[in-house]
Amino acid sequence: MAIIENQPKQILPVFDTANLLTDWQNSLTRKVKARQLAQNTAKAYQRGAMKLIEWCESAYVEVIDYDAILDWQGALLAEGKSPATVNAWLAGVKALFAWAVESRDLAYNPAKNVRGASRDAARHKRESLTDIEIRLVLAMPDPNTDIGKRDLAMLSLMAYTGARSVEVHRADTNDLRTEKGRLVLYVTGKGHIEADDIIVLVNPHLQDAMHRWMAVRKTIPLKKTGEGKKSESPIFVSFSDRSYGKRLSLRAIRGIVKKYYGLAGVTGENKTTHSLRHTAITKAIENEAPIHKVQAMARHKSIETTMLYYHEMDRLEAPAEEYIDYGEPESL
Repeated sequence: MAIIENQPKQILPVFDTANLLTDWQNSLTRKVKARQLAQNTAKAYQRGAMKLIEWCESAYVEVIDYDAILDWQGALLAEGKSPATVNAWLAGVKALFAWAVESRDLAYNPAKNVRGASRDAARHKRESLTDIEIRLVLAMPDPNTDIGKRDLAMLSLMAYTGARSVEVHRADTNDLRTEKGRLVLYVTGKGHIEADDIIVLVNPHLQDAMHRWMAVRKTIPLKKTGEGKKSESPIFVSFSDRSYGKRLSLRAIRGIVKKYYGLAGVTGENKTTHSLRHTAITKAIENEAPIHKVQAMARHKSIETTMLYYHEMDRLEAPAEEYIDYGEPESL
């Protein structure tokens, strides 16, 4: 790809595509080996970049600039590709050009200001909670009672890590470990049969809540399982008379979350237990966490799923409503 010095915004497709892509792929490989990038993310990035290159060649595009990338997006959507797919491929294009500028192979990034394609589908039915709502919900459990300690640990786990209800339900005491100086929880995610992924409990409020609960948890006798069954030691157990010491059910977890929403004055039928996970992922993105790190935290198999959150936030980053100002209200 050649750079025209007096036209820095134009990048002609006469550059050595093979060498540029090879160097970029080598860079991605090094990041994967250094555990700075997930293997699946690297593959997704490469796939997206190749889609653009292939389209440019087939469409005889002479200049790869902002408009060309928009034309590529439009062509993909016209072919029936979903906005989620187009946005996932665009992430690869952005990654390629950002790397090329950073490595000084290019002087200008034509994809920098290209926005993701809008989705026709409805927005997530599960709404995020505001910062104030999260703080209010976490303030509701009574930290002086055993139940309050359990509930605060559970709510904090979901709010600060995006843990799914099923992961909270399945968590066992031996899944909570310390690795490389970090408190981590091995989780059995959706569709998995073993605890083979981790949640990092890095927030100090979460760590404090979890340690206080575990101090109580170890005093609760384990329920014996039937002969031949795997021994279980759930982290979050019931205090009810009928199921004391047994694993909290998914229904019970949802009921606990709903109770504290009510106490905190959090209303809205779309604010559900899953909203805590939705809020955690959204907050990580708001604070500019890299997409591959958000994908790892959310434990999304596909980066396309993570991209949906980025697109939803586009509408909120710089809304037109911010520009409406009628001055100070007149005194009556």
